[in-house]
Amino acid sequence: MEDLEQLNIELKNYLDKTEEQLIKDIVQLLKVENTDDLEKKAKEDTKALYFEYEYDYLDIVTWAVDKDGEIIGNATRLLSHREKEIGESEKWNSLLPEKIWDKAFDLQERYEDEEDWDDIWDEYKEEKYRLFEDWFLQCWKKALTHMESRNKLDAYFSIHDTYFRTDLNTFQTVNDDEIAERYTSK
Repeated sequence: MEDLEQLNIELKNYLDKTEEQLIKDIVQLLKVENTDDLEKKAKEDTKALYFEYEYDYLDIVTWAVDKDGEIIGNATRLLSHREKEIGESEKWNSLLPEKIWDKAFDLQERYEDEEDWDDIWDEYKEEKYRLFEDWFLQCWKKALTHMESRNKLDAYFSIHDTYFRTDLNTFQTVNDDEIAERYTSK
């Protein structure tokens, strides 16, 4: 459906505009600069970073773990200081622009009773997630080029609440059991 394709084009354009800020946020995380809630020792104990994004709003949450795979510090939302898009309400606080959310919601309301709507909607979401994941991975790669040297941290990226993640050092898919094994075997 053409309207949904247009929403993904708008999303891609928006993500391109926010790329620079995400790269800065990632660089700060890799330098363990913006973990003010961690004590000095905990900063030194950081062995991995996890990045998860929410299904609907695409908000990215990150947290650090120690050598035992235990969460240290508080989870942080990336891009929380982004500029509001024109027309966004003051209450809107998600990465996904409000106008894209509203248009998608309106289309879903209008066409949800049509026979092939579920398939069309699934295609839209698959493309939305693909665009988003590709954008994040490209930002990650660019952030690494801004680092003169860094402690080799494990880092993982995934949609929220899933068993499978992308290992950001190898760009291979790993599961939670494989990740846990990395920490128990050391």
